[in-house]
Amino acid sequence: ARRRRARPPAVTEVQTALGPVPGEALGLTLAHEHLYVASAGMREAYPHLFDTEAETAHAAAELSEAREAGVGTIVDVTTPDLGRAPAMIREASRRSGVHVVLATGLWLDPPRMLRDASAEEFADLFAREIEEGVADTGIRAGVIKVANGDPPGIGATEERILRGAAAAASRTGVPITTHTGPYAIGREQMRIFADAGVEPRLVAIGHSFTGDLGYLREVLDAGHYLSIDEFRWRRDIEAEVLAAIAALCAEGRAARLMLSHDHAPEIHAYRPHGVHRPPSGFTYVPREVRASLERLGVAASDLDAMLVEAPRAFLEGARG
Repeated sequence: ARRRRARPPAVTEVQTALGPVPGEALGLTLAHEHLYVASAGMREAYPHLFDTEAETAHAAAELSEAREAGVGTIVDVTTPDLGRAPAMIREASRRSGVHVVLATGLWLDPPRMLRDASAEEFADLFAREIEEGVADTGIRAGVIKVANGDPPGIGATEERILRGAAAAASRTGVPITTHTGPYAIGREQMRIFADAGVEPRLVAIGHSFTGDLGYLREVLDAGHYLSIDEFRWRRDIEAEVLAAIAALCAEGRAARLMLSHDHAPEIHAYRPHGVHRPPSGFTYVPREVRASLERLGVAASDLDAMLVEAPRAFLEGARG
């Protein structure tokens, strides 16, 4: 009898500012970053306060330097209430050759008209940007970003946003990444996500920049990813964080760890920062953090797991 040829495995695509790309093409990925951060609506209301070309050139220069350091992709977790600028993101990606994944979702300042929205309405908003695109740009979101801080904690609106994100992730297979402040509010996020029934692998608990191994293991034991994403900003505790990462790698947990900076070349800019002056804030992890972890004995395979394989698997979500 003639043997039937096995079908090749399906390629899972990840949506980026320049369109869908195969997950295997993402390369080294920084999973929690920004390009432009500004108060919502300011660019549209007061365009004379911004120099779009200078800001775009600055962001593209930082991305180009990141590419030279080995970065293939950044996940831009800027939401509408953080002044998301999709067309500018797309142009910086085009100029630099670095893939950029856009976010849907909401940060800590949801628009007033949405504060009474139901979880279902939030889910519809987020899913629309994933399935149809962001505004009229044609760019589809590839991740859902939500945020909580303490104070004020997770109130009724914040809980509906989390539940809406969980429903959108379950519907689309696109994952959720979170902002926490302080990190321990991640416990409440995990409780709500568990109650909402979203697959644990569709959630990364963000800003988990701590040496608290008990907490870090708690997140991983729940089946979530850890986004350890305040490198370069929090050098006061960096040694503790690096030691915790090395310990988790020694326990065989590297496949659910992602490392990043939470950097933005342009933050609340009403005038551009001007010409980029190296080193880019996007190069600290691939250069300095990687070298520090190597000195702590972390294997090359674990470094690749954290910087390449874990972000890819996370972004492929329930579609991978």
